[in-house]
Amino acid sequence: MKKLLHFIVTIAALLVHVQAQDTAIDEQDAPEPYVPPPVKYTDNFHILHDELTQPHTGITRTYYIAVDEVVWDYLPDGNDTIFNTSINDSPAKSWISKCKLSIICNYVDSEAHIYLVVASTTIGARYHKALYREYTDDSYRVLKPRPHWQGLMGPVLRGEVGDTLEIHFWNRASYNFSMHPHGVLYEFEMEGAVYKGTSNTAFVRPGEKYTYRWEIYPRAGPGPSDGNSLVWGYHSHVTENDIYAGLYGAIIVYKPGTLTEDSVKDEIVTSLFASNENLSPYLDRTMAELAPQLDLQAIQENRMAFRHSNNKQSINGLMFSAPRDLIIPTSKTIQWHLLGWGSMMDLQDIRWEHGAVTLFDKPVSHIRLYPATFRTVQVKADQKGDYQFGFINGQPGIRGMIMRYKVV
Repeated sequence: MKKLLHFIVTIAALLVHVQAQDTAIDEQDAPEPYVPPPVKYTDNFHILHDELTQPHTGITRTYYIAVDEVVWDYLPDGNDTIFNTSINDSPAKSWISKCKLSIICNYVDSEAHIYLVVASTTIGARYHKALYREYTDDSYRVLKPRPHWQGLMGPVLRGEVGDTLEIHFWNRASYNFSMHPHGVLYEFEMEGAVYKGTSNTAFVRPGEKYTYRWEIYPRAGPGPSDGNSLVWGYHSHVTENDIYAGLYGAIIVYKPGTLTEDSVKDEIVTSLFASNENLSPYLDRTMAELAPQLDLQAIQENRMAFRHSNNKQSINGLMFSAPRDLIIPTSKTIQWHLLGWGSMMDLQDIRWEHGAVTLFDKPVSHIRLYPATFRTVQVKADQKGDYQFGFINGQPGIRGMIMRYKVV
């Protein structure tokens, strides 16, 4: 009996001690008002901390953006601008229908036919997509004008350090989508990304609307060697495959007082990656509605060729393109913004055929892009003519990721 009593007393004392410890921990971890901690930061990390205490004095820049389902053409002009040949000519169709392993097949004119010809085992250039599109006001009736070179890329969101971006978002597509930004500062419910522990504000259901507010702090802006602007990206982040549906765009941050009509005219924005249509949620719809020529039995026998043809290596969703408005004035420095997306397939060395290119005030011969990386370079050309941009790993972009530009 004495042993049992001693055991009970011991357990009770232990519980009191544990409860006291828990209370101490709870009090220690209790949230407090934000105060600058007495920490000695290394390098310049104190700047990143201190800027959060500074007043946000910029303006609010408002955007009206919808996700619309459209039919997109990767080759809207119908020609391979490398060899100036028609993609859907008879020899190409005959060749692609006989090719069993398109990864190792070659065509006398251009490998473009693997990706763009309409044949029994290839879809061609037209696919169902979901795109971010900007409208002039909250009626979402009039599309805002945009450059031809921008292709299918979403609207370019612009703001100066200190500004707030307010995006009125309407998901008019068939799937849950969102807008998830890089670089800018946002609250939890404005993140637009799905992961364990997120709330129902992480995505927007079909037919519903949501308003995002993102703040631009100095950490997102250009540094001393970046020129007057710097690029970040945004994309839908409900699944990892949302970019293959077509949902990605750019955010450009400017130094205070430098966002003007002239600065916008003197910049080019390009997203470069292999858009894997095999991972798009719209592939089945594309096959059913836009590709009646497909032979499903032939695809089963030649599955590798089919899957390979659906990897569209493009610039702003354009392949072998020559946008009529991609023009650089001679002896004028252009801010050229580069966005890399995709997967490990997208390790690209990007080159310009003509023009002096600088990064961080240093001349470079090429720019290395990785998935989810963003770079801003300065390009200055002094010789008039038609040139090419892209050149995957030093090659002339035969798989499609190449774009002509004009120097005048």
